[in-house]
Amino acid sequence: MMPIRRYFTIILGLLCMLISTPLRAEGQVPTGIRPLDTPALPAKTPAQDTLIAITKAGNRLVAVGEHGIIIYSDDNGATWKQARVPVSVLLTAVAFANPMQGWAVGHYGVILHTSDGGVTWQLQLNGVQANQLTLDDANQVMAQDPNSPASQMALRRANIFMAAGADKPFLTILVQNANDAIAFGGYRLAMKTTDGGKTWTDWSLHVGDPLSHNLYDVRTIGPYIVIAGEAGHVFVSTDGGNTFPAATSPTDATMFGAIATGDANNGILVFGVAGQAYRSEDGGKTWKTVQAFAPEANLLAARTLSSGVIVIVNEAGVIYLSNNHGRSFTRMPQPQKMSLFDLVQAPNGNIVFVGNLGVQIMPLQDLSAN
Repeated sequence: MMPIRRYFTIILGLLCMLISTPLRAEGQVPTGIRPLDTPALPAKTPAQDTLIAITKAGNRLVAVGEHGIIIYSDDNGATWKQARVPVSVLLTAVAFANPMQGWAVGHYGVILHTSDGGVTWQLQLNGVQANQLTLDDANQVMAQDPNSPASQMALRRANIFMAAGADKPFLTILVQNANDAIAFGGYRLAMKTTDGGKTWTDWSLHVGDPLSHNLYDVRTIGPYIVIAGEAGHVFVSTDGGNTFPAATSPTDATMFGAIATGDANNGILVFGVAGQAYRSEDGGKTWKTVQAFAPEANLLAARTLSSGVIVIVNEAGVIYLSNNHGRSFTRMPQPQKMSLFDLVQAPNGNIVFVGNLGVQIMPLQDLSAN
């Protein structure tokens, strides 16, 4: 397993942004670094700050980003309000079960929850608590089978986490309904709730990756739940998220995202470093290379529009479109003037992008490769 204290790149949003100084394992915060104790400060123009992820909560748009900023819009992205957030960490993902109930995750093992559509947020878990849950689960596994090499490795990993402190981020979250969610992140960090976040359980040993790679994205794709991860690792659950066995790796390059191709075969498309993308029609057993993307930039996010068009964006602001279930993509002629980290289709049909310069809106009729 790679050294747990080594800095590693968080590509979802800030390609080269390093994890900041870790918190002490006992929960004390080093002098001058209080991201878990400091609420997000009011921003003068929060919709122009770095935003990492965006989603819909009913007809509302909700975006998350640096310094704990969460903003929401009820007019298709034309105007935004800043939410009340109890932490100031970098937030990396957001998802909703319904218009009111949702989660956001981020650095220092933070999991936030809202029950009012994203206006106010409560801290449900931090990295200190997550480390303890990981250790508790490893001790339980060790007690059941102390002679197992897997049990011994799990305990070693948990002790490394405890020694390193709360320095590991969550990078993505699967929200199945208002009660059930699983958050995934750095070094195979994984936590599951079945009661709306009142309690969390370590779920990392349910992911078939003994080397603990970073897990960047999770998507439900037909009968599958797919995780895209570091070094080309893809994990595919066929039992509703109880287990995530490793699929065939399409590459040794890191994959930052996954999306359904929308065809009858429940196809999976994964994408990531240097414009690499791969498509599977058999649940990740075999893959075909999608030859469409410039190798100079990393692919970071994808969405399927109401029309069935798949949109993929990269860190250089380039937008790619597919009208044939991800078999091929066409590049829009002009890149955008910012790095694109995520996107969503607003209720009025327009496309709302987020990136290093905040929010950018594109009318649907402008989204073409002509």
